[in-house]
Amino acid sequence: MNPQQLVPFIGATVSIGGIIFQTGKHADKLEFLWSKVEAQEKKEEYMNTTLYEIKSDLKTLSHDIESIKEDICEIKNCWKKK
Repeated sequence: MNPQQLVPFIGATVSIGGIIFQTGKHADKLEFLWSKVEAQEKKEEYMNTTLYEIKSDLKTLSHDIESIKEDICEIKNCWKKK
């Protein structure tokens, strides 16, 4: 092989090596993004759980307030009768 044939071969080899290297870098970046998406999903699950707990607490408080209102009405009625 003479130098005129060797130079294009070396250039092609370096180009292919660069493409493989860049593909590996991008694959690493994609893996980082996928783990980020998983973290977002876990955060969303936590937020949903927290919202469900808050909603449950509000319903309980609403029911308690209704019971207190009924008790107050009963007390008023007892006082009116006396």
